[in-house]
Amino acid sequence: MVKKKGGLGRGLGALGLGGATVNKPAKSQENKKEQLHAVKSNDGKSEVSAVTASPQEIEVSKIKVNPNQPRTEFDEEALNALQDSIKEYGVLQPVIVRKTAKGYELIAGERRLRASKLAGKQTIPAIIKEFNDAQMTEIALIENIQRENLNPVEEAHAYHHLLSDYGLTQDMLSKKVGRSRSHIANFLRLLKLSEKIQAMLVEGKISMGQAKPLLAIEDIDLQEKAANFIIDNDLSVRKVEALVKQLLKHPDYFDEKPVDTKGVDTDPAQLFILDAEDKLKMVLGTSVRIKGTGKKKKLEIDFTSQDDLERIIDLLTEKVRANDNAEKLKKLREFSTTGKFNV
Repeated sequence: MVKKKGGLGRGLGALGLGGATVNKPAKSQENKKEQLHAVKSNDGKSEVSAVTASPQEIEVSKIKVNPNQPRTEFDEEALNALQDSIKEYGVLQPVIVRKTAKGYELIAGERRLRASKLAGKQTIPAIIKEFNDAQMTEIALIENIQRENLNPVEEAHAYHHLLSDYGLTQDMLSKKVGRSRSHIANFLRLLKLSEKIQAMLVEGKISMGQAKPLLAIEDIDLQEKAANFIIDNDLSVRKVEALVKQLLKHPDYFDEKPVDTKGVDTDPAQLFILDAEDKLKMVLGTSVRIKGTGKKKKLEIDFTSQDDLERIIDLLTEKVRANDNAEKLKKLREFSTTGKFNV
């Protein structure tokens, strides 16, 4: 089973969900690009408008899910666990909705709404906001990215939806969702894979790192044969890349003879370096290279702007800050019990 990557989204707070001024939502759908920039604060940054600052109880039957929700797969076990928690403690964090002619439409919190229905709840605490369709799509995407809820194909479709329906460039989208342009481009490329391989990604049978090299194979049948071979033999990303090189040279590679997976292996030391590059790319959301020979090596990390560099620095220093805070907390606890610090 493929492990999920870390989320790098800006979070809902960056969209003004902590509170903002009241504005009317855009009424026309004719210019979707303008919707995404319809509500602005004094400094020009995107804001969203609030109708109610405090939650109120709303009947769950009156809330319809967001049709632009990028997430289509919900973990049943996690949903049942949330259901049990809601039965015992209730819904601790309100969902966010917008008013419609026939009731309400969900903006954020679909897992809580689903679990509340499973728990037999008649109402759910909700905060009512005013958003246009473009803002709802952006918020749903950011919420799921931040909480690591989307599989690679869902994330790719969400990016494609925002780019194609609202006229955004990849650079504009990058700034809105807190992802690098290369990260967005890599996910969009996944939509060029066959539907069967996309389904394998959704089901976690193959990882994004294993799927990406298959894009070099234009023949769909050969692409799918390679994907099945990857799953059956549990190939590493480096072995997949080597296999694809063989297939590009010899498209009948599978038909000639039984394939020896050792034939697509690489040098162990180089394999470690390439694997480390892959891990850093996924964590940092940008291109990474490890160069050098012998004992002296260097790490190169791509960034597109000062904001992007600051984001990368935050990610690289996150664990250090967490350890530092833990050490400070430990010393404070020692002081509270002994009356002195141990340096």
